[in-house]
Amino acid sequence: MQRDVLIVGFGLAGWALTEVLKSQGVSFVVYDPLIKSSSRIATGIYNPVVLKRFRSIESANVIMEHAIPFYKQPKYKAAFHPLPIHRILTSVSEQNDWTVASDKADLSRYLNPTILNNTTSNVYAPFGVGIVEHSGWVDTNKLLTKAHQELQQQHAFVKETFNYDALEISTNTLRYKNWKINHVVFAEGVSVLKNPWFSNLPIVPNKGEWLIVSCKGFGLKNIVKSSVFVVPLGNDVYRVGATYAREFENTFPTEEAKTWLETQFGKLTDLPFEIIHHGTGFRPTVPDRRPIIGSHPEHTNIWCVNGLGSRGVLWAPYLATRLVGALNNAQAISSGLNLTRFW
Repeated sequence: MQRDVLIVGFGLAGWALTEVLKSQGVSFVVYDPLIKSSSRIATGIYNPVVLKRFRSIESANVIMEHAIPFYKQPKYKAAFHPLPIHRILTSVSEQNDWTVASDKADLSRYLNPTILNNTTSNVYAPFGVGIVEHSGWVDTNKLLTKAHQELQQQHAFVKETFNYDALEISTNTLRYKNWKINHVVFAEGVSVLKNPWFSNLPIVPNKGEWLIVSCKGFGLKNIVKSSVFVVPLGNDVYRVGATYAREFENTFPTEEAKTWLETQFGKLTDLPFEIIHHGTGFRPTVPDRRPIIGSHPEHTNIWCVNGLGSRGVLWAPYLATRLVGALNNAQAISSGLNLTRFW
């Protein structure tokens, strides 16, 4: 059996690679055990603005232009939810900061300059809200489930944990079990820490916890951002989160995080609410807050894409396009993203 590319991992990074490879007619196979991954349980918000400081992410327009067409494909319609984000402003100073930021060239496309009085009496926002446009959320579990079904039908998916010891490396080709392949791309998230070729990369697991709550009568139609994001899931059910913890004792949800999330949601409304679910996951982050892509310095047909952090929905399509361009020798990877900056 022969393929051009073997992809290890089927979170957002691995999925985006399959989309790019398909569009270019490059053959591939994916290995993933389909256990709970950070991508499948992510909130899935896409937003090019850092709402704590009112600044855009680097190359926001370019990254958005790459990302959105991936999710707007008809086959992913049920997973794609364009919605404005209502950023609750907390003071007159923040109102002023919002007005100034909305006039900047890189933000004017996304920040509506008009500060609105609260759009619903059920949300406490005495200083009004600023509206982020061209934002929304992706139901990542629905998206990856749909994509997996398609790849299964195309015999391009193996539901199995990748065995590092079974990879045979040579200069021009690679062999893995019965497969003869030209390139391997590891898109493993925090599991890369066990990878014998890339375990030295500074991927830092960041623990996030969130709640699913039912709040009858809340009636929220847009995403709200205060100290937490609140995403409407339908029928007055909302996702609230998430926490960020670089230090943690285990993988389980904590009472401390649950209490904090309850308190933050309670600051938004006086309505009673019920917790339906308390979940946890791990984001793969990098100390310089930039993702990592590139090939191994010694084994140039072994590649890695990682460190997408909390903006995986936005980063994944852009990074996939850059990596496939490099894999085809059509485009170099910029030094700011290349994994060689840590080698």
